[in-house]
Amino acid sequence: MFSTYNKHKTMKRTILIAVMIFLSISGVKAQKPITLTADSVKFGNRYYPGFWLGIPEARPADVKADWIKAIEKGTKSKVTTDRNEMTLFGALLPNFTKGSVNIMSKIAEKDSLSLLFVSVENARDNFVNTNSEEFAALSKYLLKFGKTQYTITAKKQLEAEESKLQDLEKELKTTRKNKDKLEKNIQSAQVKISGQNDKIKSIEKELSTLDIKIGNASTALSVMEEGDAKKAKKSELKSLQKTKKSLLKDSNSAQSTIDKANTSIADSKNEIEQNLALQQDLADKIAEQKLTVSKYQQKLKTIEAF
Repeated sequence: MFSTYNKHKTMKRTILIAVMIFLSISGVKAQKPITLTADSVKFGNRYYPGFWLGIPEARPADVKADWIKAIEKGTKSKVTTDRNEMTLFGALLPNFTKGSVNIMSKIAEKDSLSLLFVSVENARDNFVNTNSEEFAALSKYLLKFGKTQYTITAKKQLEAEESKLQDLEKELKTTRKNKDKLEKNIQSAQVKISGQNDKIKSIEKELSTLDIKIGNASTALSVMEEGDAKKAKKSELKSLQKTKKSLLKDSNSAQSTIDKANTSIADSKNEIEQNLALQQDLADKIAEQKLTVSKYQQKLKTIEAF
């Protein structure tokens, strides 16, 4: 793909016209200028003189699509594409010439650079070069296009970093809500324990009274003669014992509820400890991500201000 760019170095001259956007920002892709370099590239059986426009970090597919839109603007002609090559006859470039021009283009990629080769024919076999009157207008047009592409890329990078920050902030918010739920669970369990303890105390008082009644009934029953009175006392004793059994069951159930509530409290406290550690980790990541976002904001401002 990039063979013509390397093969014809002898025909190439680097032009010291570049958008020197040097961003000495740690952790952010930077220190890469938008460059414009003279070269000749083969289309079909012949070489066409023109310029390589180097755009840092931009995706070749995006550059290609936007370039086609840019040169088709203002003309009814349509770009003909053949893989990475583009041809347009009858293009009307703004602030360039009164007449139409033919444009041969090629997209390539090297390292993190999108490379757009542009050859402009303003008359038959007459191509714009560094000595042409139209060179200033063409270089301005190309560099402006390159800056726009770099700006779009920087905006996308910033949006991606801002999205990461928003995700981290949402996660921290959710984590804090989870901690609140755990604390409410503890409070609810504590209230439940208190209620069940009161219930057990009440049952114990009832049992104490009930045991006296059962003892008295048993004593009375032991000295009673057979008859209706003894049958009634037996029935009374049986009812008292049944009530005691029910109370003991209720007491055991209350104690089981207390045990489960204590387990829930212990689990919640353990989860809160883990939650706090996670909150701290997220807070650290958010602080770091805010710095990253700030760097990308500065990068975009630097590009836009050029």
